[in-house]
Amino acid sequence: MKRFHNRLFRRLLLTCTYALGAFLIVASGGSGSGSTDDSCRLVVSAIAPVAGSDDIWVGVLSELPTGEFNSVVRLKRDGSEAFPPVPLARGFENVIRTIAAAEGVSGGVYVGGDFSEGIFRLDEAGSPDNLFDVGSGFNGPVSTIVPAADGSGDIYVGGFFSEYDGVIVGGLVRLNVDGSRDTGFIAITQAIQAVAMAGPPYLGSVYSGGYVTPRLVRWSSTAVSDSSFKPSPAIGPVFSIAPALGGSSSVYVGGSFDGGLYRLSNLGATDGDFSSFNNSVRKIVHTADFTGDIYAIGEFTTYQGSAARGLARLNDDGSPEANFFTGTGFSNSDGLVPFGEFASSALATDASGDIYVGGDFTDYDGTTADGLVRLKNNGLLDPDFKARISSETGVCTGGTFVKTL
Repeated sequence: MKRFHNRLFRRLLLTCTYALGAFLIVASGGSGSGSTDDSCRLVVSAIAPVAGSDDIWVGVLSELPTGEFNSVVRLKRDGSEAFPPVPLARGFENVIRTIAAAEGVSGGVYVGGDFSEGIFRLDEAGSPDNLFDVGSGFNGPVSTIVPAADGSGDIYVGGFFSEYDGVIVGGLVRLNVDGSRDTGFIAITQAIQAVAMAGPPYLGSVYSGGYVTPRLVRWSSTAVSDSSFKPSPAIGPVFSIAPALGGSSSVYVGGSFDGGLYRLSNLGATDGDFSSFNNSVRKIVHTADFTGDIYAIGEFTTYQGSAARGLARLNDDGSPEANFFTGTGFSNSDGLVPFGEFASSALATDASGDIYVGGDFTDYDGTTADGLVRLKNNGLLDPDFKARISSETGVCTGGTFVKTL
């Protein structure tokens, strides 16, 4: 509870910063020019759309002249803040790894990462939800949170931990809506990076993937490993899992292995030709049009021999979507493809079909883009979205830091 009290106190300070920063940005024409400013950088590590709204939740590390500032922020469709951000402890050791919508909590979210206790829940206004009590929480980083999607409001949590609230657990647990552990789900596993609910006919089952062999497992609702699921390709560390749509029992798996991406049948055999990336795939999400197409982000620069710098849209048959254009794609000031471990969850679609991409980048297709962009479903940059993230001492937007304190 001490963490929540500290966070609430810091939000009072941020409320003043937010109001003053918004005034300065408007007064200076939107960029902060004319104010005392310095360079800043946004590194977005997690994104989750708000159900029934055009807003999104983001987890961001702001690299400011005054140091690093970690926060959870709810952004409106134009990129402005819905209210002051929720601050976390400073530094790279307190980064946010994942954000997931909280079923049964309108507009609320779960936040997981490397910080103390590893997980917390916010309501739609960004206030700590004290009905979710984790006790002493996890003793290691939380890398992924997935709603159980069975009407219970429960969640599956995967990560690099071995205890929850003082009890020894594996790297995958199921938490009840009040934060207590589901003692009927005891998975013997560790170092989990990705979790996804299985599609039909395995509804109620859950996939987990990570760094330790077996790297991809399908579990029953009682945490019994499904011995009929035997991935036949040589799968290395798994970073992302997404069930196929349209009633298919197949599943997409992205990670650090040859080809970067597989679609596997219900028994684990390869299904279609998707393994054509030249480097790792970090995140897979479905498009919003229910065509069965997927988006993938990662450290790759090509797919099937054609340029695909960090982002690709693939059709259901594995071919690249001909009407999706990323140009020179994503890069940062170091010239690298900016989707490593730190930005592994920073990809989401909204109901309109637009795509939000976050990461450690400063450029998209030759245009300055500071850590978070919205793209049209054809891959073109949406100029109407400009993220503006406040901190205790100012506001970062477009690479410029506008000091307010």
